[in-house]
Amino acid sequence: MEKTIERIHDTALRILQEIGVRFIHPEALAVLRENGIRLDGDKAFFSQEQIMNALSMAPDRFTLSARNKAHDMEIGAPETFCAPGYGCASIIDRDGCVRNAQLDDYLTIAKLVHQSDHFKINGGILAQPCDVNAENSHLAMLYGAILSSDKCLMGIPGNRQHMESIMTMMEILFGREDLLKHHRILTMISTISPLSIDSMGLESMMVAAGMNQPMIISPAPAAGTTGPIGLGGNLALATAEALAAIAFTQMIRPGVPVIFGLQCYGADLRTGNISIGSPAYAIQAGYCALLAKKYGLPSRGGGSVNDAAAVTVQAGYESMMSMLTAVQNGISLAVHSSGILNNFAAISYEKFMVDLEILDRVRLYMNKISLNDDDDLSFEVIKSVGAGGEFLTAPDTLKKCRSHSYIPRIGLRGNRNGQHETPLLFDSMDKALKSLLNTYEQPALEPAIAKALFSYLTGPGKVDPKIIEPLIKF
Repeated sequence: MEKTIERIHDTALRILQEIGVRFIHPEALAVLRENGIRLDGDKAFFSQEQIMNALSMAPDRFTLSARNKAHDMEIGAPETFCAPGYGCASIIDRDGCVRNAQLDDYLTIAKLVHQSDHFKINGGILAQPCDVNAENSHLAMLYGAILSSDKCLMGIPGNRQHMESIMTMMEILFGREDLLKHHRILTMISTISPLSIDSMGLESMMVAAGMNQPMIISPAPAAGTTGPIGLGGNLALATAEALAAIAFTQMIRPGVPVIFGLQCYGADLRTGNISIGSPAYAIQAGYCALLAKKYGLPSRGGGSVNDAAAVTVQAGYESMMSMLTAVQNGISLAVHSSGILNNFAAISYEKFMVDLEILDRVRLYMNKISLNDDDDLSFEVIKSVGAGGEFLTAPDTLKKCRSHSYIPRIGLRGNRNGQHETPLLFDSMDKALKSLLNTYEQPALEPAIAKALFSYLTGPGKVDPKIIEPLIKF
């Protein structure tokens, strides 16, 4: 395994030295030139020394700070943190019908994320609302996330104006001095495979790094379409893109935190579509974790992802494979850990509840058996029951039955009384979902801050007040 990682690394360096990466932005090219990077047009070539010097500046872990300190995340620590689904424009309802996401869907998902103890981070593009002007939807989504939750915040990449408006909202929320001192919002930035970084990605990096806010650098080549079909080559290509982007962030602000976030896909070569439910995706996520450890960086990998177009057995087994792989390999942040269906095309409330059960099971599976004292091996209990006895009514069982026995969140057990299982399972999902929403309490936000955010959002050329006003009341 170590030899494989070294060969991927060496090939990535060779790509950077001999083939180069396009930086499609004049200001970015000027920064590269000032830092001694060899350029040929918009193509940048990096030496091994330049790459390794940049990696030495980036921290191996950092704290993403929430409004409520109980939700702070030390990213890069041994724990795997989870983030919800991201980037979907559609909702798949229980009956399988697909519809455009609305701002109300965004708020509902944000509430569910806030309610789940599996997540310490909220926001980002939980669902792209079609009822908000696309030019300003990022502001409405961030505002909704701030009102809905006091957890850490996921950002939304965009052009310079877009990113600066997000940072203005964060300054209103926390103050400029605090924002420069603490890492408050995490932005996921994708390269354009093969071997390009577009102006939106570069402006996102320049603004985020300028404000000392962390980024996930997330190349996403698909083996056989936007990357070579061999997984080793696909990983080497993605690694080269990530290293070039990370080096650039350290030129903007040395020491700004970055997450090494290869999002390498498989592909269905019968259609040309990406495949996120294939073993190729899970395999490459494992190598992402190993490469990140080599570079001394936190890692990002996939969560409960799949190619299924509905909540089916396929959605379940593909999601479990990806989620378990991420956690077993020590991925620092697993994005898309809840709700995703159909190659990132849609999010589903029912799938969200399925994924919470997957996360419950993975968390328990990763726990080690505790053997702190003789009682944990139950010798005296076994002795008291003896040969031919039973443990169901033993005092030890009665004492520990609520803490030592796993009760499924939505899964069914026992007699179905002749009823078909699928409707019962969906009813169970619906009941669990309603329970989370019915117990939701909106976290407090200082009225002056809420008012200032509202005034900024509804200023000239921004969001229609009629869209935003209902958010205050939910």
